[in-house]
Amino acid sequence: MSKHTVLGVLDECSPQTTANTQRMWSFNHPPLVKNTTKIRANTFGILAVNGMSIITFRERSKQEDIREVLREYKRANPGKRLIIVLDNFSSHHAILVRQYAAGNNIHLVHLPPYSPDLNPIEQIWRAIKREVSAIFVRDYEHLTATIARTFEKLAMKRSYWEKWVETFLSPKYASKVLSK
Repeated sequence: MSKHTVLGVLDECSPQTTANTQRMWSFNHPPLVKNTTKIRANTFGILAVNGMSIITFRERSKQEDIREVLREYKRANPGKRLIIVLDNFSSHHAILVRQYAAGNNIHLVHLPPYSPDLNPIEQIWRAIKREVSAIFVRDYEHLTATIARTFEKLAMKRSYWEKWVETFLSPKYASKVLSK
């Protein structure tokens, strides 16, 4: 992979206050206090292996929204050829998305159907949901700030994508990416 190419993985998720991923009994810790109002944030992230990662929030997940996410990622990685690995959500295959990608030096690589475990960003979403479930979320702004802060912290860790690179990229490209 050349220094002019950035590899990233895209996915969306919708962390919310009503998720119950934090479950445990304890005699030593105070009980969790939860906001029972349902607040959710439709979140898009692109985890960059060798470039700038992004996180953004959109009301929907339609083709126009996907195009805007690609546009933001392009702005975060100017002058680079972008390779984006993504799942088979219908909006990811939309004509508007494919046209935008083709016209902006973005190559879309779709994962096989029903294989979310092949996308390393899924582990970041899981960690974000755990983080959100452990705090009292006051409002939408607090939720999105928590999601963004956690994503930015986790996106810096090579451990989320390193094994994926070793497994799915050719040894020649994997060694270049992992040596950085």
